[in-house]
Amino acid sequence: MWQLLLLLALGLGAMGLDRAELTEAQHRGLQVALEEFHKHPPVQWTFQVTSVDSAMDMLFPAGQFVKLEFKLQQTSCRKKDWRKADCKVKPNGRKRKCLACIKLDSKDQVLGRMVHCPMQTPAQRELEEAQATQCSRVEHAGEDPHSYYLPGQFAFIKALSP
Repeated sequence: MWQLLLLLALGLGAMGLDRAELTEAQHRGLQVALEEFHKHPPVQWTFQVTSVDSAMDMLFPAGQFVKLEFKLQQTSCRKKDWRKADCKVKPNGRKRKCLACIKLDSKDQVLGRMVHCPMQTPAQRELEEAQATQCSRVEHAGEDPHSYYLPGQFAFIKALSP
């Protein structure tokens, strides 16, 4: 019995999130990420989202932070037509694994963004650490740096001398 449950859990985990399961902020973040990706000159073909592996959003005083991990695959359309729904994915087209960190204000204006979509290859630790640092900067975009207090931040303040 536990073997069937394990197979079911692995199957559901491999499927990723359905785009219909994304929140409104996550949909907006995905749209911003796709726009940013298709702006880059090296990209000549349209890429289509094949799966969303993880999505989270968090509310901050300055706006909403969205972090997405998703996969793209090359289509048969040129990049100028990337918004067309009728572009078919090339079976042997290039694949990319993306990390997008987007910060939106209350009016859905973009405060910060970081979109990184390397070719899908085994991940390199240094690249992931650099992406995490960039993503953290985007997460705190527009926030007051003095509004966050870390434990022990004031523990070592020197006493005024007499």
